Amino acid sequence: MFSTKSLQFALTKRLTVMISLFWIAGSLLADFTMYHEMQEVFDGSLVKSAYRYAPLIDDYLIHNGSDTQTVVVKSPDQGENKTGDRGEGEDEIGEDYLMYQVRDPSGRIVLRSANSTEAPYSAPLLEGFYSDDDFRIYSAVVNDGTRIIQVAESLDHRHEAIVASVSAQFLPIILLIPAVIIGIIFAVRQGLHPVRRVRDDIEARSEGNLSPIEQNDAPDEIHTMISAVNRLMEKLDAALRAERTFTAHSAHELRTPIAAALAQTQRLLLELPDNPQGLKRAQQTEESLKRLSRLSEKLLQLARAEAGVGLSPTGENQNLGVTLSMVIDDLERVSDGAGRIQCDPEQFDGLRANIDVDAFAICLRNLIENALKHGDDNSPVVIEIKGSNVITVSNDGDVVAADDMNGLTARFKRAQTKARGAGLGLSIVETIMRNTGGKLTLQSPRPGKPDGFMAALWLRQS
Repeated sequence: MFSTKSLQFALTKRLTVMISLFWIAGSLLADFTMYHEMQEVFDGSLVKSAYRYAPLIDDYLIHNGSDTQTVVVKSPDQGENKTGDRGEGEDEIGEDYLMYQVRDPSGRIVLRSANSTEAPYSAPLLEGFYSDDDFRIYSAVVNDGTRIIQVAESLDHRHEAIVASVSAQFLPIILLIPAVIIGIIFAVRQGLHPVRRVRDDIEARSEGNLSPIEQNDAPDEIHTMISAVNRLMEKLDAALRAERTFTAHSAHELRTPIAAALAQTQRLLLELPDNPQGLKRAQQTEESLKRLSRLSEKLLQLARAEAGVGLSPTGENQNLGVTLSMVIDDLERVSDGAGRIQCDPEQFDGLRANIDVDAFAICLRNLIENALKHGDDNSPVVIEIKGSNVITVSNDGDVVAADDMNGLTARFKRAQTKARGAGLGLSIVETIMRNTGGKLTLQSPRPGKPDGFMAALWLRQS
């Protein structure tokens, strides 16, 4: 989700930016409209105040007027508590932002409010609005032009009111944007659940699992893609099955003629004791047939490994000690393994894992044969069991170069060695381990030794 290349991150980012931009644009438009409406309301209050003050001012001047001095009308102190008109409680009086001056045609101030300036306003003595740097002023001409009432409001108060209104509108937006982001993340995550399911299904598959991907709840946008992938896997599966079948059948069909030719060659060796040249050629033919027989056997094992052989038929762990004993006994009978395999049979009963016994036998036979073939002829091949699911096969010998180690599990890949082989053994073991969820690790030199080679099977347990 946090990867900048993920679809979920891209959708969340774009939706958040888009919603935020539209939200801000809408708020700015609303603020622009609100600004003009508030200006109209403020100006309307100036006009209404001017004409509402007119009769009150006439009455006040009759009783308190002066021809020589300006009369100042005091206002209630800010913070003073006044009882409502109906006696239903007290309200605190706030600051009075409106101020006024009453002037005669000559411009002299006849009367003013206590919060007004002593100097006359800069507005002309004409009906209408006027603005200077500090005030918005409305002049009302009353009493047939003998009196001009100028009501003013501080521009700072207007700006403060507008800023407070805009802040009150934008503050919830700032607080809601994180909530919107969380909501978008949740919605996008839920919407992409089918896509993640398909991704997880593909990631969980091994290279031998080519079954169709389920698409029951797949959205239309990826339904076609899944169908195309399924068709491709069907074609690939058919091609791989044909290749495995051909390999298995070819190797199987070769076994009989190879065995017959080997038998005839061995018979010929017995009949040519007095012909050194013919005897040498017959021995070379015998060796070639033996290599061909081993290669056909490896091809059969590779076909079985690629066909998916691996897990236990019951799906449960099974005791592999008997199988291990059989493999070791069989290899003890061949010339390379006679007396060279070193192990502790008492450890065998503790070896348990979720793997088919035939697959396990193929793995152990290939590892032990490799150790016998490539190890020092005068040193033992050591088999050790660690825990209940790890078995190691190690041998003396030259250290394998790091560059060769990286490719030993590839098909027909062999290290720099004089020993004969097809280069398929470790590839077969690696394929079976991958099918069963296990792991094959290779080390050279052996842990704690200056030379040699060690292969370890980490078997999967259920």
